[in-house]
Parts: sequence; C-alpha cells; structure tokens
Amino acid sequence: MFITVLYGDYQSLLCNPSCSVINLLDNIKERCGFGEMNKELDLTDETGLVLELTDHKKDDASKYLTIKGEYILVEKRVISIPSTDPNESSPQQEITYIPLLKRLSEKFPHYEARVAQKIPSPGILNSGKTKSKRGRRRKGNVD
Repeated sequence: MFITVLYGDYQSLLCNPSCSVINLLDNIKERCGFGEMNKELDLTDETGLVLELTDHKKDDASKYLTIKGEYILVEKRVISIPSTDPNESSPQQEITYIPLLKRLSEKFPHYEARVAQKIPSPGILNSGKTKSKRGRRRKGNVD
C-alpha cells in the first residue's frame, strides 16, 4: 500500500503509510527537506480537506489514508490570540494550514484548505449521557 505526497514545485514522494502517523509525518518531513525546521506538517486530500493526522500521532496512518491516494503537504500553524474576555485566562488558538505545493491552483483549481466540521454525537448533546443502542422489537411475524 502506497500513497503519493505532493509538495514544492510539483515534487512527489511515494510513501508507505503502514506505520504510525508520527513515523510517517517525520519521514515525510525529512525527505521533503524540512527535517531541521520547526514545522508541524499534515496532509490534505485533493479538495483541501485537512486530514488532521497530527491529532492521531500514535494511530496507524493507513487508517486515515486511501491506497494509491494523492495528498498535498501542508504546514500547520498555530497562533495564540490573547483573550479579550477578562474571565478567560488562557489565550485562544487560531490554526491555519498553508499548502506547501507551488502553483496549487493549476492542478487543483477548486482546492481550499479546510477542516471538516466536527459534529458532536447525540450522546454528548444529552449532558454527557449516552443513548441506549438497543434495537426495537418488531411486532408480528418475522420471516
């Protein structure tokens, strides 16, 4: 199983994602020439959907990647913004993703780096109580 990572001036890496996310990202970082830099990297699909691999560093990378998939290397930048609310002591964080592929719009004209909206599960919405997963019985004959 392999994936292709696009970066730079239409350069590409062939990577085997059968390893932990942290090992894959470290390997990509080294091979792309960012090993000495303090950059946090992630991948997006061809539409710009960020995979948020950095949130799953210990998981198996193949769990999040498609065989023979093509992915764009992005830099994850976290900016601390001081809170204007006097009741809140910790600063807020703004996360942006910068594509590391030059002339991106030539190959991917509809690319827009974005993070999928996270929707809480119904169990979380009910003040922490989870719903029962029992099925209902049908009345009548079951063939």
